[in-house]
Amino acid sequence: MKPPALVDTHNHLLFGALGEDPEGAWRRARLAGVTRALLIAVDASSSRQTVDFAAGREGLFASVAIDPNSIHDVAEGDWEQVVALAQDEKVVAIGETGLDLYWKKSPLDLQLAWFEKHVELALVRDLPLVLHIRDAFPEARDLLSRYAGRGLRAVLHCFGGQAEDIHPFVEWGFMVSFAGNLTYPSAGALREAARATPLAQCLIETDAPWLAPVPQRGKTNEPAFLVHTARELAEIKQLDYEQLAEVTTANACRFFRFESSR
Repeated sequence: MKPPALVDTHNHLLFGALGEDPEGAWRRARLAGVTRALLIAVDASSSRQTVDFAAGREGLFASVAIDPNSIHDVAEGDWEQVVALAQDEKVVAIGETGLDLYWKKSPLDLQLAWFEKHVELALVRDLPLVLHIRDAFPEARDLLSRYAGRGLRAVLHCFGGQAEDIHPFVEWGFMVSFAGNLTYPSAGALREAARATPLAQCLIETDAPWLAPVPQRGKTNEPAFLVHTARELAEIKQLDYEQLAEVTTANACRFFRFESSR
């Protein structure tokens, strides 16, 4: 019997130890029921790599971006490369992009400027935005409030805030994506946030190779481990695992428009 279909809406399949055998990791993911996966970029180089790897591989899609922790290393021509790659048929999202005041690798004004460039690109290309927001929800709300009424689609990737931090994003129709940290014993506040998020706006992800869920914690995370986060979210939402898989898969296909991608 085939396992229920899942979508890993955010992973870095080509990074670190996971990138040593991405084909093997994707094969294991399919055996676990992961039918689609979105490979996320963080700079111009990884944008090209995600697009190239997704090409010709069924079920794999790509994002392109320069994330807030990479903008200090931007070279001439990098942004133009991202813009050009955004036209590729396998690119279904712009991201990850946003604000990171935890690592603070770049000053806030520079992060805001680059964040806005990505928002504008997402609107021009009519693609959803994958948001990396860490210790910066108020600042992100301020910027995004200017775009929420212009048809912007966005997802709070690897959500790690409090229940109150999902607002006003959910009112704007944004999605909220939960990763392996949802399974951690200390994640009571995060589970409350998941409980408060409308089911129709819930997505799941691995953020592999990081944040391996319980019971795989301590290992290199991979897309096959998505099943553990899905089971945790099903319990939080008081659903059967099969129901949770069906809903989150439908949410991901609708949001990223996978079915309209070639």
